[in-house]
Amino acid sequence: MRQREHLAALDSLNRTVREITEAVIEQSTREEIEQTVCEHLAAADSYEFAWVGDVSAGTNEVALHAEAGVEGYLDDVTITVDPDDERSEGPTGRALRTGEMQTTDDVDVSSDHDPWREHVDRYEFGSSAAVPVVHENSVYGVLNVYAGRPHAFEGQEGAVVEQLGEVVGHAIAAAERKQALMSDELVELEFLIRDVFAALEVPGETAGRIALDSAVPVDDGEFLVYGTATPDAVGVLSAVEAALPHWDAVTVDDAGEDADRVDFRARLTDPPVLSAVASAGGYVDEAVIEDGDYRITVHLAPSVDISQLIETVETAYPSAELRRRQQVDRTDDDVRRAQRRLTTDLTERQRTALEIAYHSGFFEWPRDADGTAVAGSLGVAPPTFHQHLRKAERKLFGARGEA
Repeated sequence: MRQREHLAALDSLNRTVREITEAVIEQSTREEIEQTVCEHLAAADSYEFAWVGDVSAGTNEVALHAEAGVEGYLDDVTITVDPDDERSEGPTGRALRTGEMQTTDDVDVSSDHDPWREHVDRYEFGSSAAVPVVHENSVYGVLNVYAGRPHAFEGQEGAVVEQLGEVVGHAIAAAERKQALMSDELVELEFLIRDVFAALEVPGETAGRIALDSAVPVDDGEFLVYGTATPDAVGVLSAVEAALPHWDAVTVDDAGEDADRVDFRARLTDPPVLSAVASAGGYVDEAVIEDGDYRITVHLAPSVDISQLIETVETAYPSAELRRRQQVDRTDDDVRRAQRRLTTDLTERQRTALEIAYHSGFFEWPRDADGTAVAGSLGVAPPTFHQHLRKAERKLFGARGEA
């Protein structure tokens, strides 16, 4: 009997996850994504209700972001992430602290919900799952799902629910990245890391100038970085590639003996700062290393938890100084506003294909790279690259015609 229930619930859950995956793609804000997820789960036959919450800025307490199938579930309770508070020992607090899903198989006999026992008993659910909403190195909150039956989140059903946290995290990251790209109002952070190569234990001379012009995410944790370097800094690039494990490969173009700068591209895997910026939905506006000193300027949407990114930068570079933190207004930048308007409808894959094609010289004549080479950079088959590119071009020209 229990096995049949699990199979029926798993079939229902798989359908629900497919629906959620399709639905969140259409949402443009984090709030819409979280509400959509809760509503789909609450509407599923297998579950009673769901809610999403996160730690409030400046406190240790969990605040409700969205809920469905229930109203005001957190009104009468306090959940914290303070390890010295027993109210952090429930599934939600543990999920937020550890970044791992926490399940309660049988609420009636488990002590997980004891600090809120009277409150929980009023809702009469049999089991629960607290699923961290994550993308790369960022935890966006926790998704709580409740079932009327005990042991609902064992085995494959639990594994599917856990994956849902990654689906939602990816959707939130994409929405916040799009918000940062489109918004006229941004938060700008400028960091200075003095003598960065000494801090990273990169040997050799550190003269010259290296500018990282664009960092394009091509896969989970993987980036293609395009930049320029003065001739006296080319050797530094090779030293960085050898010294830093997340610099997988550096290719320097041959610009001739008289060139005052050379172009390069690098493939990076899980670079701490770039990954944190991308996960927060932001982008690097400028990054320059000159005579060993590294200046990096980051733009983020105003809704992003800035403190988490600052902590990541300071962990990666202990000598980092936050030189500037300010609100910036891009309303007077007509060119960038037009670019943002034209690219607003592109999916992540379409935007990535377009950016990589541009930086690879695909649009030059004669071409610096053909479709096969660009597809190889993206890690996809050439027909897939051309499909993404053509859809992006169709949307861009359609948007231009409507403007």
